[in-house]
Amino acid sequence: MTAEPSRDAVPHGPVPFPSAAWFRRLADLMNADRPRYEHLGYVDCVAQFTILDGGPVGEPMRVQVTFEEFAAIDVREVGPEASTRADFAIEAPLAAWRAMIDSIAAGSGRPALDQTLNHLSHVDTPFRIVSDDPLRRDLYFRYNQSLQEFVNASAGFKTRFPG
Repeated sequence: MTAEPSRDAVPHGPVPFPSAAWFRRLADLMNADRPRYEHLGYVDCVAQFTILDGGPVGEPMRVQVTFEEFAAIDVREVGPEASTRADFAIEAPLAAWRAMIDSIAAGSGRPALDQTLNHLSHVDTPFRIVSDDPLRRDLYFRYNQSLQEFVNASAGFKTRFPG
């Protein structure tokens, strides 16, 4: 299945984080650079990115990205009831997400070693990998490098944080 870019849903200029538009921009960049992801291997999962205090009044904000082979085919903001649709969730507070994204920008697409998804989730703090099913949770570890490259693409545009 070929993913259609969602450029009309993504603002021009700085993209707010957290927002579904920010993850759509990453999806568009992934879909435009298939060879990078082919090199890493296919990705088939639904990943949920949860910013624990990123929603209105400090509530969680959840965005699910559906990956199929070498593309991101769907990006959507979801409520807590849709969390079971995801194979796993990557959860962290906004400050931890911001530190990683800032590190990616400062490193021109390569975060400092202590700001990678792997490092930040290694001991479940500040990032946690959550799933009700251990086999579905394992997909995070299987696709970790592709997920890191997906987030690293944020160096290709300006991110605007709240405040």
